[in-house]
Amino acid sequence: MSAAPRPDPLPPPGDPRDEDAGESRRQRVGYVVMQVLWPAFLMAIVAEGIFFSMIDPRELRIVADWLRESRVAAYTVAFFVFWALFAASSGITWFLAHGVGQAAQREG
Repeated sequence: MSAAPRPDPLPPPGDPRDEDAGESRRQRVGYVVMQVLWPAFLMAIVAEGIFFSMIDPRELRIVADWLRESRVAAYTVAFFVFWALFAASSGITWFLAHGVGQAAQREG
């Protein structure tokens, strides 16, 4: 039982299969970016809700003084930190799911 080959999500520029390869490539890059950023965004919302339901930003000793004074600033910075962490996780997962060999073929 072998896995079916996956279509290449990012064909090389000038691919003769597409009439407008540049536009198609941009669309595929957009899909990949959204496949990484959208789940990361949703998980950052959940993580921030859970984290700050248990911890008050004013009690954190590791944050800067300007974050300790404003809860909204602490919530905002924490959201973007969570989003970046989850985006890195989703990006690594996407890269591993599509294989290192396929990424090397697209480059060369």
